[in-house]
Parts: sequence; structure tokens; C-alpha cells
Amino acid sequence: MNLVSFKVFLRRTAVVFSRSVMTMFSRTYDISRSPVVILAPHQDDETLACGSFIARKRHEGHEVHIVFLTDGGASHPGNSSLPPHELIALRRREAMAALEVLVVDPACVHFCDEPDGTLNALSRASRHALTARLACLFGEIQPGRLFVPCSPDGSSEHDPVLGFAQEALTMAGIQSEIWQYPVWCWWNPVLLMTNIFKRGEIHRLKGEDYHALKQKALSCYRSQVEPISPTGFPPLPAELKEFCLRDPEYFFVTKAKYPVTNTSVN
Repeated sequence: MNLVSFKVFLRRTAVVFSRSVMTMFSRTYDISRSPVVILAPHQDDETLACGSFIARKRHEGHEVHIVFLTDGGASHPGNSSLPPHELIALRRREAMAALEVLVVDPACVHFCDEPDGTLNALSRASRHALTARLACLFGEIQPGRLFVPCSPDGSSEHDPVLGFAQEALTMAGIQSEIWQYPVWCWWNPVLLMTNIFKRGEIHRLKGEDYHALKQKALSCYRSQVEPISPTGFPPLPAELKEFCLRDPEYFFVTKAKYPVTNTSVN
């Protein structure tokens, strides 16, 4: 066994162990009737982490809003066959196609269009503008639960999102639970275990009949799951895709509700 194969074996073993721990210490997720908002740094994060959840909630007639924070234009750096402006348009089309599969109302899909690759380095003014925009959305939607990537999730684009969510909820002056979903920490089981022991509650949702819709929705993101010439590999590693498609989906619950203090949006 060479070094690469050994690393793959260790990662897979660690993921299997982590799933066993999460299953042991988690409770079954109960779908609520209240509206939810899913903050996705990129177009595909919502499906990778929450695809079955979205499909089930929508088929039960409940409101789901998806908020894409970045424009997705940095997933193919240096690819001359797909310049950033074309990639941005492509990823938006893919997102709408995937969410159509999951039965999300197009009016409930929101694009913030922050430049991809900048979420961890926003200027103070840009951060305030983004959180103010989120606060306005939250104020209109009044979500009972807000879903964000785990912090840490092992991605410079994912890790800051929890902070944006907390600031925006406080700015909006509304109460909402924060639920965290894993994406890239499946790739780094040390971070996954960090989240397991760090969170107060873990919930699991069996995909059941909706798992097939999740798989179909993810296949709409061809730019992410298939190679685009001249590169010979897709941006989303096949092994990470496999981990995210395993059933059930898991969510870590942030115990405290936000806002901590009531303020109003200026």
C-alpha cells in the first residue's frame, strides 16, 4: 500500500467511525413547519449537505429559502475554456436546475454575489453590507431555523459564515436557532470530531424517498462533479461527493438562540 492509498484508507476509516459516533449520540430530526433559511457559500453546498432535508420539507409544503453568498466564479482558476463571467452564469443556471429538482420556489432563491474566494477577507464595509443584506432577508422571512456550514468546516469560505449569520440575526432583532451542516469536514475527520464534541446536540435525517432527489439535484452541478477540459478532474473530489451522498444527513445544533440583544436594522 503506497502513501496515497494509506491516506485514503485512514480517511475512510475515520469517516466510518465518525458516522458511527454521530449515529450513537444523535436524535432523529423532526421537520418543523416554520420557514428555514440555508446559507450556502457556493452553489452546491446546499445540496451536498441538506439536499434530502430540502426535498422533504418542500414536499411537506413548508417554506425553504436558499441564500448563495458567493458568485462561484473561482472554482476553475486559470481555465481558459471557462472564463469567470461564464462560470458565474453557468453556476447560477446549475443552482436553479438543482433547486427545481428539490422543488424550491425560484422566488425563495437569493444570490448575494460576493466574489468567490473573498468571504474570509471582506473589508469592514463589505462585511457590514453583506450582514445588513442578510438581516433584511431574515427580517422578511422570519426563519425558525437557520442552516450554516460547520465552524470549523475546513474551508476559508465556509468558516466565516457562522459569524455572518450571528451578526445578521442580531442586527435583524429576530429569534432563530442556528443549525450547522458539514461539507468539507467530511474530508478532514479531525474537524468532524471537533464538531461532534463541541456541539450540544446532533440531529440526523434519513433521506428515505428523498435521497434519490438529492442525487439527481447534485448531478445538475456538472461543472463541479465532472471535469472540464483542459483539467482532468472535477473541483469536487469524488470521495467527498461520496461522503456527502451517504445517508443520513447530520446537523449540529447551536444551543443559544439569536439575537443575544435586540437591535433594529438601520
